[in-house]
Amino acid sequence: MKIHCLLLSLFLSLFSPAWGKEEFAPEFYAFFNGLPELSHQKEAELLKELGYDGISQIYGRDEGLAERVEVYEKAGLKVLSVYMPATEEPVKPQAVQPLANGGFIELTVKKKSPEIVASLRKTAAMAAELNIKVALYPHFGDDIATMDQALALVEEVNHPNLGVMFNLCHFMRSESIDDLEAAIEKAGPRLFSVSTNGADLDGKDWATLIRSLDQGTFPQERLLNALEKIGYTGPVGLQCYNVPGDKKASLQASIKAWRELTGS
Repeated sequence: MKIHCLLLSLFLSLFSPAWGKEEFAPEFYAFFNGLPELSHQKEAELLKELGYDGISQIYGRDEGLAERVEVYEKAGLKVLSVYMPATEEPVKPQAVQPLANGGFIELTVKKKSPEIVASLRKTAAMAAELNIKVALYPHFGDDIATMDQALALVEEVNHPNLGVMFNLCHFMRSESIDDLEAAIEKAGPRLFSVSTNGADLDGKDWATLIRSLDQGTFPQERLLNALEKIGYTGPVGLQCYNVPGDKKASLQASIKAWRELTGS
């Protein structure tokens, strides 16, 4: 009997390497820009039906943020983040209070200046009091467009609550895809959040660099493997900017592709 058990164990280890292995399946959120125009209640119902963990990248200082958070919480979902440009005026606590205890502020930096650096430091400190993380969002065409530029600014601001967000489409437009793994490894614990989407390896514009997750020639496994390698435990958002066609169908195709990728 012992020999049989040992042989069975050996067989499983040789031919079923994933047996018992914990899946790498980060929480997955749909960007606000991928949702059809709906009430907060209908938004939450749609994302719940499709299987997303919630919504992210609410534009700016949304006056309806508190209401949206409440509606999503009742549905068992989460409003993850707000998305806005960094300005010389720090983000005020009342603008993001509904995201306390687990939310994110994701900031683009169009023009870097000493005033922006000081503002970011104050925003990071304020958000830390609310248990909200602040992530710089490298954006093509901005002063902070690359991961290296974002990490350098994080170092300059020098606050533990400021990190970076990796965004596949902006990375592919501003940097070499060959450097993806190195960029993620370099970010390490400063990598607070991530976004992805379908993209073509030879893409040159948003139409080819932002597609639904089931499309494009970029192998999503590369990104997931790089994240797993550094022990990433944060969320992943689905970038949907200007994806053509029916928004619900696109969200449905993307979550199906995500489940296939992650085994979730």
